[in-house]
Amino acid sequence: MKHTLLFITIIFWSITIAPTFAQDRCNSILNKVVTEYDKSNGISAKFVINSITNGYETSISGNILLKGKMFAFTTDVMECGYDGETLWSYIKSNEEINLSNPDEEEIINMNPYLLFKNYNKRFNCSYEGKKGTSETLLLTPKNSNDNIKSVKASVNSTMLFPSRIEIINKDKSQIIITISDYNSQINIKGDEFVFDARKYKDIEIIDLR
Repeated sequence: MKHTLLFITIIFWSITIAPTFAQDRCNSILNKVVTEYDKSNGISAKFVINSITNGYETSISGNILLKGKMFAFTTDVMECGYDGETLWSYIKSNEEINLSNPDEEEIINMNPYLLFKNYNKRFNCSYEGKKGTSETLLLTPKNSNDNIKSVKASVNSTMLFPSRIEIINKDKSQIIITISDYNSQINIKGDEFVFDARKYKDIEIIDLR
């Protein structure tokens, strides 16, 4: 009888309390990550992005600066920045710079913090567990027509930043972002994100705005 009651208790917990805890824990972590980001005066980090499409994998690494909606990153093949209005990208092999006014979806794909900032409008959130200082969260779209199938994020629970983000799309393509050397104790001025044509005097500029 005792074993039966214990079994019933476990089943009841797993059906009712456990999912609620998982969602609350996930929400709590993401809210802390966003709060930590919002109160910073700028963040610097190193990143590696692995993209897998149709079985073909590419990898790119570089350095990134972030502040609010703004960002700027450099890699061996390109430089890119967004000042809150204008997106500029310099692909070195093409020797040209593109200027555009991107939509929100484009910016979210480049700045993962914006994906988390309003996650509850787009995703359901669940907690998958903890290993060391890393806690794993799973985001699944509320809208079945969303291009994203799932987002799995590993969050450093000590420094409160996403150390790894894995995005799986409906077309089976994957994007895996790994973040290291995270530093939120810096003060970045807004002009760090503004395109400065003086630095690219001999490069063709294509204005798509």
